[in-house]
Amino acid sequence: MKIIKKTSVKQCFNVFLFLAFSFIGNAQVKQEENKGQRCLMVMAHAGASIPKGDLALDYGTYGELGGSLLYKSKTNWLAGLEFAYLFGNGVKKDPVPNLRTPDGQVIGTDGVYATFKVFQRGFMFPVLKFGKVIPLVAKPIHNKLGGLSLIAGAGWLQHKTYIQDLSKTVPQFSEGYRDGYDRLTSGIGVGGWVGYLYLPESGRINFQVEAGYFQGFTKAKRYDFTTQTKSDKTRHDGLIQIRLRLSFTIRSRPEETYYFY
Repeated sequence: MKIIKKTSVKQCFNVFLFLAFSFIGNAQVKQEENKGQRCLMVMAHAGASIPKGDLALDYGTYGELGGSLLYKSKTNWLAGLEFAYLFGNGVKKDPVPNLRTPDGQVIGTDGVYATFKVFQRGFMFPVLKFGKVIPLVAKPIHNKLGGLSLIAGAGWLQHKTYIQDLSKTVPQFSEGYRDGYDRLTSGIGVGGWVGYLYLPESGRINFQVEAGYFQGFTKAKRYDFTTQTKSDKTRHDGLIQIRLRLSFTIRSRPEETYYFY
């Protein structure tokens, strides 16, 4: 009986150890720590910019093309540099009222009505940007590196009226002289943007949709031939921006996987 008892205790102890280790082994979750990836995004964008404030008195909606270089840290912080070219044909203020005849035409040196067009042109550069990517779910599957993007920035805004002389018969539209009619304006500004950044693990299709507002504090840079003055008044030139970006990404290798037992 004593031998049987010793054997039973030993067997029970062995069974207990086996069950304990099995339970621990099964209970352990093989956890993968996703430390994130550093990512350099070379981005191109297209969109529209709707003028507000003083800018809306001079021009209509701009088309926008541009590019940016954006770095994402492994903790989802963003920093980068951006350029945007602004263009359109919605010029609201006549740039040459003093050259027009009573019937609203401009006469060239050949005595014939001149043919010319006016366009709105501008750019934003450099624009320094800083922000954060916030995952929209705890464990994203299809968009592991992306999510909600919140970005702030500051940069330089410049805009003017571009005169294209098709008839080539108006001296005032010659190179250099027409600068007095383009109402060149520039200055610093600040902005904020919110968007959705899509950076899947495969990296085949990367894009960002974004909307925001940029507020420029600008001044006239040239003597205006139409008013015979150079304004020193600070303008408040606002832009509501809506953009779609496509990006090529250079990514670091994923951080090592750690297992806890």
